[in-house]
Amino acid sequence: MKALTGTVAVSGIILFIIVGATTFSQVLSFSGVVNGLLGGVTGLGLSVNAVVIAMLLVLLFLGCFVDQVSMMLITLPFFMPLAQRYDIDLIWFGVLFLICMQLGLLTPPFGLLLFTMKGVAPPTITMHQVYMAAMPYIAMSLVILVLIFFFPVIATWLPASLSR
Repeated sequence: MKALTGTVAVSGIILFIIVGATTFSQVLSFSGVVNGLLGGVTGLGLSVNAVVIAMLLVLLFLGCFVDQVSMMLITLPFFMPLAQRYDIDLIWFGVLFLICMQLGLLTPPFGLLLFTMKGVAPPTITMHQVYMAAMPYIAMSLVILVLIFFFPVIATWLPASLSR
């Protein structure tokens, strides 16, 4: 019964986050904020790579403080029209987006996986030790992010070969 009530509480919170983010997305759409942002970014004359790097940096920053569902629901109303305007391969961008979200689960101070690991670790393990143990995985994920950024075919070859 305790697990059931906990699940219902978490599901209810997630539902309210989704409703709030959907409302946020609709308000942005109707108010013209997205079009204003698109016009502002395209007016800067940035290259496609600079725009993608800026979006990834925003995601990496948000990943330190915001959970993944909220991060997706807050950023996607801005990022998807921007990606379409710059004619960015959406599969490639989606893979980069997901890697950034996965990094958010590992980055201090609020990495959800870090707290999960601390919860199952022996009591003698400190949170600092958990943070230090996650560093190689964070570094490896950043290397993968950079590799996929510079070599998009890593992320797109399988979907491209399946669509033929």
